[in-house]
Amino acid sequence: MFVTWQNSSVLAKTVLCGCVSTLLAAVAGCVSPAPQESAVAEARKLITSGQAECVAVKDGRIAAVERGRGVSPLLNLYTARPETLRDATVVDKVIGRAAGFIIISGGAKAAHGELISEDAIALLKRHGIAVSGTKIVPRILNGKMDGLCPLEQSVLGLDDPAAAMTALRRRVAELQRGR
Repeated sequence: MFVTWQNSSVLAKTVLCGCVSTLLAAVAGCVSPAPQESAVAEARKLITSGQAECVAVKDGRIAAVERGRGVSPLLNLYTARPETLRDATVVDKVIGRAAGFIIISGGAKAAHGELISEDAIALLKRHGIAVSGTKIVPRILNGKMDGLCPLEQSVLGLDDPAAAMTALRRRVAELQRGR
């Protein structure tokens, strides 16, 4: 397609192929999203459709998909494949402070929670992690909705990621033993 325009006495002709010219493409409305944004959108669809609870997006593609309850999918990813979290965007079904500390410890650069607590947002921002959420709540509650989630309780008042991970792992072990 040839586009011709005139500016004062200057006549310019530009050959456009698809969306090569970003400026003209934006005007024409044919700018496609960056690969990372597309992969994050795909990760969100996996979560909202019930096919995943935690997805790591890295280098513009889905790098890991995890299933399970609570922070288990994220914690399993952190433990089994820590390199997957480094510089990744973590998309998770629920992000509270407990998940936030795992994200920080894993070295992720960004996080999106379909449900995310205000506490997690503040924590992640303090640690330089870009954060977004679909539904923002004050805190993450337990399954009965009558108190704070036990994993959130385990990291309450902590700011050091190493101390938080120790407390979180201890609480997960207690819960697995039925205590």
